[in-house]
Amino acid sequence: MKKIFFLAAVALMSTAMLADVLPVADFENAQYQEEGIWTTEEAPYWYGYDLVDGLSYWYCNDYTYQFFTYKDVQEYATYYYDFVVTRDQANTSTGWAEPYRSAKGGAYKGDNFAVWCMNFYGVDTLEFDSRLVPGFFVNNTAYAVNSMCNGDSYAKKFTDEDWFKLTIHGVREGAEVGTVDVDLAKEGKYINEWTYVDLSTLGEIDGVFFTMSSSDSYEYEGVTYMNTPAYFAMDNFGDTMPLGYVAPEMAEFPASTEAVVNTKAAVKAVKVVRNGQVIILRDNKAFNILGAEL
Repeated sequence: MKKIFFLAAVALMSTAMLADVLPVADFENAQYQEEGIWTTEEAPYWYGYDLVDGLSYWYCNDYTYQFFTYKDVQEYATYYYDFVVTRDQANTSTGWAEPYRSAKGGAYKGDNFAVWCMNFYGVDTLEFDSRLVPGFFVNNTAYAVNSMCNGDSYAKKFTDEDWFKLTIHGVREGAEVGTVDVDLAKEGKYINEWTYVDLSTLGEIDGVFFTMSSSDSYEYEGVTYMNTPAYFAMDNFGDTMPLGYVAPEMAEFPASTEAVVNTKAAVKAVKVVRNGQVIILRDNKAFNILGAEL
């Protein structure tokens, strides 16, 4: 009898612990200003056409998670940083015009996932009520994979010596309390399957922010800039590790791919923000972030 009561108590404790962990942000239930964030096969991306210029917040799971998108309206184009919701099923990319695709193709589960892009204007924090966050699923974007496999106008083709890393920074009451690193590419291999990232070592947190780093980087006026496309795909933020989960093997970089290969001699490019605009300096010429000469 005592054993039964003990097991019941354990079950209740487990349920209580899970209550502090859940729900999961799977991007199927997201909203902005009381409006649902919808994606369809014909319109697979939501990057907030109606967002204000600058930083806007949106939510998953009835305001449990506060995400954000930065809309940057420039003279020649409009750019989006931080989070974009997508359901694109393709797993290849020819470059900057196709950034919202996972290396696997599609989401970990369901229709939608999110792609994060580094914000040139600063780092903001994904916020939620204080809790233990078990983890989430991460993948490379097809855009970053194409760049690492082939090189592009700004980045080099990776060798066995190159690496590409995501760092998740845990935050509690406004202070950083720890980090978790994810090797998106290293030693001639890269992540191309949805891969679980354990965040439990961060303990109870009320926010995270992301940074990325790469061996293909340079310094300009004392600041380190990364040439590798600063994008990653994520899904099911707050999810627990599946029972019996085994991390998938990383893929090896192919000798060549079907994607467009940059045959131009690599010329060092510098990304800077001037007068509120992101510009690229290369060959004594200025370009916008989409590659159009200014």
